[in-house]
Amino acid sequence: MSSQILPYESVNGSTTAAPQDFQVARRMGFLPPQMPLPRLPAEWEEWEATLDAATSQRFKAAEQLAALDGPQKFVEEEKASAWRKLVDKMPVLSIDNIKGCERELRRAHLVLTFMVQFYAHTTPSTESITIPRSLTVPLLRVSRELNHAPFVTYSDHDLHNWSFKDPRGQDAIPMSDNIQSQLTLSGTTDEAGMYLVGLRMELKGAEALELLGRSTKEIEAGNNIDVDRITTHLTQTTKVIQELKSILMTTKELVRPEIFFNDIRPWLVGADADKWGRKWVWGGKEEVENSEQMLTKVSSPTAGQSPLIPTLDAYLGVEEDDSKRSFLDRVRGYMDRQHEEYLQSLRLRKKIIRSFVQGIAKERGTNAPVVVAYNAAVQAMKSLRDAHLVIVTLYIIIPSRKMAKTSEKSARVSSVDISPASGKTEDCSHEGSSGTNNEHAGEAAPMVDQVPELLKILKGFRDQTGQTCVE
Repeated sequence: MSSQILPYESVNGSTTAAPQDFQVARRMGFLPPQMPLPRLPAEWEEWEATLDAATSQRFKAAEQLAALDGPQKFVEEEKASAWRKLVDKMPVLSIDNIKGCERELRRAHLVLTFMVQFYAHTTPSTESITIPRSLTVPLLRVSRELNHAPFVTYSDHDLHNWSFKDPRGQDAIPMSDNIQSQLTLSGTTDEAGMYLVGLRMELKGAEALELLGRSTKEIEAGNNIDVDRITTHLTQTTKVIQELKSILMTTKELVRPEIFFNDIRPWLVGADADKWGRKWVWGGKEEVENSEQMLTKVSSPTAGQSPLIPTLDAYLGVEEDDSKRSFLDRVRGYMDRQHEEYLQSLRLRKKIIRSFVQGIAKERGTNAPVVVAYNAAVQAMKSLRDAHLVIVTLYIIIPSRKMAKTSEKSARVSSVDISPASGKTEDCSHEGSSGTNNEHAGEAAPMVDQVPELLKILKGFRDQTGQTCVE
């Protein structure tokens, strides 16, 4: 495990977050400096082989099966059922020999959480979801060792799920063109592309973290602050944030909205958001101390669980209203513990860079170069959030509304049977097909109902960012 976290003491005695103490590397940011383990040692090969069996068969999630005809659906259900039976029979493997070994623990967490998703989301909608003891017990134990949520998170599928495209370059620094994801749930190039966007943003974002960290340290030290150097750092930060926006927008080239919504999203649904309202049962959870509290963190993984953007906000002094504070307090429970503590150390401190720039503005006016540079960085963050709104609209809002309209239409058609031959209109609620369609009309509603609130939250984050400019 990582060494005890110690704060950095600046020269004037105040406490500052030292990135290296929180596993935040200068060149890698929140990505681990060493390539994540591609496979566990032989002692845990049964986990790896079982996951291989799932990924190679390209299962369909229960949500996807609704679109298949009878024979196809039967074949898919039988294939997945056979795999789940293998998982049921697996022994509970001990993790004693990987305690204290972070790379092994991270790989184990990734493998186990992916298997949990496969197991849960291939369970037919008519059956209850019971995660077997063979997965629950080791996952909870691994999660306790890592002090991490016992569920698939952004940290799993992005930060600790990458490798070099060229295996000969494993000693090199990862670059945007030589990095790729190791595992996907859907087996689609689109899912790999989605993770690649995140990886590229993390790598580029590391540059901004370094620049803002240097500025904060110099300002806080308070001795002969080089205002021109701070100005340069802020100008360079703006360029990095603009590049982050460009990387984010490559999502449109790498990920097709319909593939994300229909083929990727169903695999990432959290245990607290089952479409059929089923409560997941975790077999053997009573064998692990504190399991009840741990299993409150089982929400869907999202890019919002990345510490990158909140950390940039904290460095720049972007204000937090109650909505944003609530959101961050919720998602930080899914971050790597060291990263969450780093973010918190910045959130809880005074706004060092912004306060410094405000002081310059009072002395020299808002046209002072450092004030202009700071405001440009803030505006770049606002523009990045505008781009995020575009992506959310394309990949979540439009598809969810489209699904709702389709489901409503299907429900109307299935509620009556128009028979040209007899001229009669009959109630068809007893038909199996009509039951399926009406069911899906109900499933679409919660997602669509959440759209206005999602837009309100994201627009609020964006507007609040713009209001941070020093005037």
